This record gives sequence, C-alpha cells and structure tokens, in this order.
Amino acid sequence: MRASHALTCVLIVIAALLAGALSQRFSVSADWTAGNRNSLSSASQQVLDALDAGPISFVAYIYPGPRRADVRERLARYTRASSRVTLEFVDPARDPRQVRALGIGDQGALQIRYQGRSQTVTDFSEKSVTNALQKLSVAKNQWVVFLSGHGERSPSDTSNGGYSELAAALDAQGLTTRSLNIAEAAAIPDNAAIVVIASPQRALLPGEVRMLRDYVARGGALLWADDPGPRYGLEPLARDLGLRWLPGTLIYPDFRELGTGHPAIALVANYPNTPITDNLTQIGLFPYAGALARADDAPDNDWQAQTFLRSSTRSWLETGPLDGQQSLTFEPDQGDTRGPLDIGIALTRAVNTDAGQFAQRVAVVADSDFMTNGHLDRLGNRPLALALFQWLGFRDAQIAVDVAKAPDTRLQLSPAQIRGFWWVYVLILPFVLLGFGLWRWQRRRRR
Repeated sequence: MRASHALTCVLIVIAALLAGALSQRFSVSADWTAGNRNSLSSASQQVLDALDAGPISFVAYIYPGPRRADVRERLARYTRASSRVTLEFVDPARDPRQVRALGIGDQGALQIRYQGRSQTVTDFSEKSVTNALQKLSVAKNQWVVFLSGHGERSPSDTSNGGYSELAAALDAQGLTTRSLNIAEAAAIPDNAAIVVIASPQRALLPGEVRMLRDYVARGGALLWADDPGPRYGLEPLARDLGLRWLPGTLIYPDFRELGTGHPAIALVANYPNTPITDNLTQIGLFPYAGALARADDAPDNDWQAQTFLRSSTRSWLETGPLDGQQSLTFEPDQGDTRGPLDIGIALTRAVNTDAGQFAQRVAVVADSDFMTNGHLDRLGNRPLALALFQWLGFRDAQIAVDVAKAPDTRLQLSPAQIRGFWWVYVLILPFVLLGFGLWRWQRRRRR
C-alpha cells in the first residue's frame, strides 16, 4: 500500500509539472465577439501586410497604472498578427519635451513609427491605429485635387450634396484633398497624384480644358464622375479617353420591391471581376446615374478599357422627363436603351516619358451622387469610393480597406422594449422575488 501511495503522489507531481510546462509554452485563445472585435480584422491585416519593408514600432506614452494594461490589450491584436510589430511603453513624466511636441494629454498617446516616418494617435481603437498605418504606407503625401470654379462637388461642402465626408475618409487613409481652380492657378500642380472632375455645372474655359487634356496626355491619374446632361466643354477630353455619355437616366423598375424610393436610383449588386471591385460585396446605390459607352469616332489610342460598374438587364436609360414619374415604361421608339449598361469604366495604358515607361490609370463614372455626404454611407458606396481612389493612387494592396464598426458596441432599444424592461425589472420581478421570499418564510414558520 505504501508503494502504491508513493507512486500515486509521484505521478500527481509529474502531471502537475507537465501541465505547468505546457501552460508556459502553449496558449489557446478564441474571439467570440461580433465581427471578431478582439482580433485584427482582415482590412487591418491587409494594411499590415502592405508594410513589409521593415519593423513597425508602437511607442505608447502612458503613465504607469491600470491604463497600460488596457492599452496593451487593445494593441495586442497587432503584435499577435505580425512579429514585426513591437510595443513599448514610455512614462510621459520622463520625457516632457517629447510630450509637449506630440501634444499628449492625460489619457496618453500612441506614436507609430515606420521607416523614419511617424503618426501619432490619441484614440487606441483599431480604426484609428489602422488609419495611421495607412498614412505611413506612402513615403509622401498623395494629393487628391478636386477641380473647382464651375459648380463641382466640393470636398469642403458639408451639405448632403457635398464631398466633405469623402474628403475626411480619404484623409484618414493618407490621401490629402485639395480644391483647385485651374483658371486661377493657371496650371495643375506637379504634386497632384489624382485629379477629380466631379459634375461641373458651368462651362469650362478652352484653356482649362486644354490643361486637363495635357495633364492626362502626360500620364496623370484622373477620376471623372459626371451626371446625365451636358459635358460643359469637356467633350474633347471624353474623345481623348475614347468614351461618350449615352442620353438618358438609368431606371430600375423594381424600386418598390427593393425599397429604394425612386425608379431613378440604380443598383449594382454584381460587380465585374476587376482590381477595383474584387473585394466589394455590398450593393452600390447610384441616384440619377447615366451610362457610358466606347466612342465610335474615338481617335486611335492605346487605352485598355475595363467595365467595373454595370447595370442589370432589367434597367434601361429613360430619355423622357422624370419629375413626378413613379410608373415609367420602357419605350425604345422614344430613344430608351435597354440594359445592361456600363456605369463605370476603368482605363489603363503605358506612357513613355524621358524618365522611362510607367502605367497610367483613369476612372470614369456616369454618376457623382454616390460619393456625396447624403449617399456615401449607404450600403456599399463608401467601400467602392475608397477602392476607386486607392486604385488610382496605385495602392493596390489596400483597395477596399475600411475597418468596419463592430455591431454590438452599443445597445439600442426601441421605446416599446424600454417600457417592457421597466415593467419586468421594476415592477414584476421585485414582486415575484418578494412573494417567493414570503412563501419560503411561511413554510419555515410552519415547521
């Protein structure tokens, strides 16, 4: 018996030692939050993978205390995702000069360093940190220049028809937005990475059109988003690109079943297989959109065209008036054109310069409304807009990168649900517990 008892004790000690050793070498974790909020999202992983040219340093200026543990937990998703990411804590009291230079407050800040460049954030959320990493992915600022002076959509306009929310989203991804009146500047700046023409409402001067054509001829990247109607002097630019706008506005007859509210709100549910749309899964909404086609009289050029937005077979181009029309019908004898029709076309070509040959990219969309403040956050419009600019800026590794918000960070209850909770937890449940207590007390007294 003594030998058996001694052997049992030895085996228990060995098992305990083995369990302790295994716990130091292996760990298992699972993330059950909605959207895997405690793990690095695929969008952030995509940005992290694009920064493959060296180590990434996270320097957290946090005072010693429990907040450091919270910040470490928030940033652990990055250190777990890549061995190139390191996290270091610095006591702000030990480096007051750096604290003043970074504008660090009581809540601290995070400085992200990569290849001699840095970005500082005071919000430790994944969206904020990943946006900072995106800004570090380019060695210099890429300027997105919006044409102005002719009633175009403006990046500073905060109304529903403006582009201020688009400008903020681009800035968060390292693309600096500017407005440019080329009649006043008399040139398109050399540091313009992308020029945007967004639905001019007045005619451009011949000299302005010539500067835009010269910019494209030199290999500049261009996004032209325009609506049905006149081109206001930009017809020569369209011919250079080998494109033309078809007359009419896209109509979707199933608008009542789909709940869009108007037949002139076009939908794109299935995207062609292109670099711009490969990662897009949500439906795109395009209010009062037109359609594009290759020009029959286009000059001989080496543009390679690829459609990235196309309407459905049930859509058509309506050439008649739309005001107050809720029951439009397809009338080919009146000039209506049956779908599918091209809404967005991407153009690429090789350009020869003194510095050598390089690729050029241009995107043309027959709708400017889908990127406005009133429609940017509807369904898949925002990912599409960001993908367009990322593609034009040759940031292919980050196309359609946009960190989504977790769906369960806030509890939203309807008034009826709030009243139901009040009745249950304020009135019913306390009286039930009181009744149960009185019943138990009575039973104990009878004993």
